[in-house]
Amino acid sequence: MPATDIIGIVDVTRSVRVRGSGYFAGEPPDPGDPESVDGRFRILNVPARGRVVVYERGSMLPVAHTLSASDGTWRVDWLDPLRDFIVIGFDDAGVQNAAIQDWVRPEPYA
Repeated sequence: MPATDIIGIVDVTRSVRVRGSGYFAGEPPDPGDPESVDGRFRILNVPARGRVVVYERGSMLPVAHTLSASDGTWRVDWLDPLRDFIVIGFDDAGVQNAAIQDWVRPEPYA
């Protein structure tokens, strides 16, 4: 039986179905590259602490969740880079609606 965390989300990252050699990360942009993406968790465009949940796209199974650091950075490891996922960022304070990235694939480890 899969493990659950304290809020009852099933941890299926150990499953053969979603486990792999990829990751999602909310990182600050590269200051040397003006085209670099800012993936940090933000509320009203200000980096903040928030909840990030990852779902496997085909089954809608919750795969992982994490809290971002206060600077908005976050990371979820060991996901299959050949699978599609949905990543949702939640503002638990209720200031901003959830932000969703659909049909995303993890970045393979270098």
